[in-house]
Amino acid sequence: MPKKPFTPEEIAAQRERIMDSASHVMAEVGFHHLSMRKLASQLGMTASNIYNYFPNKESLFVHTRRRGFELAFMDINEQMSEHLEPRSALFNFAGHLIQFAQRFPGYYQLMFQPPRLSLNEPELVDSDVLQRVDRLAEEWQSHLLSMLLDAVPSIAATPDARQKQLALFFVSSLHGLIDTYYYKALPKLLSGVDLIPDDIVETHIGWLLLSLEHQAESAH
Repeated sequence: MPKKPFTPEEIAAQRERIMDSASHVMAEVGFHHLSMRKLASQLGMTASNIYNYFPNKESLFVHTRRRGFELAFMDINEQMSEHLEPRSALFNFAGHLIQFAQRFPGYYQLMFQPPRLSLNEPELVDSDVLQRVDRLAEEWQSHLLSMLLDAVPSIAATPDARQKQLALFFVSSLHGLIDTYYYKALPKLLSGVDLIPDDIVETHIGWLLLSLEHQAESAH
């Protein structure tokens, strides 16, 4: 008896399963060391089966990065429904970003530390998916900047270039904290703690906001 074809829901679930596994592998060993054969073995399928869902590694990478941003925006949409005052909302956003990085380290790495690839060849990756990823990345940055302007009104009085510099300072500092814990680069300072404690997150964000306020006020 011939096997029944997968339903659209089953196909979508299988694609997500492949991307979930690929995100971990690419974050750990890098895109260029990703073996579709080894990935297939981890998933209990053949490499040719993976190619039925993603025609090449480049396509798998772009779709996986897209899924990372979409998962992040699910968190953001949930946060926005809480209707917090601006400063609390920014604390909440930064805390959720750190939680996201610890819950989905593979996706986080591909979103914010993607491998350098030339994806201009149309036969490798669907241009619509590339544009979707670019839009999501831009929306995420715009959302961050908007939250900073609401939480620290003095930033809004600075030139656009300065606003972007301060937003970059804020997010790169959070990224540094996340990476330090993820790579366990400073074991003496981390004291064997695997996850970033809430009190460190709160203190770190508090320091960042004080620094942003000082920088914005000194620019006037």
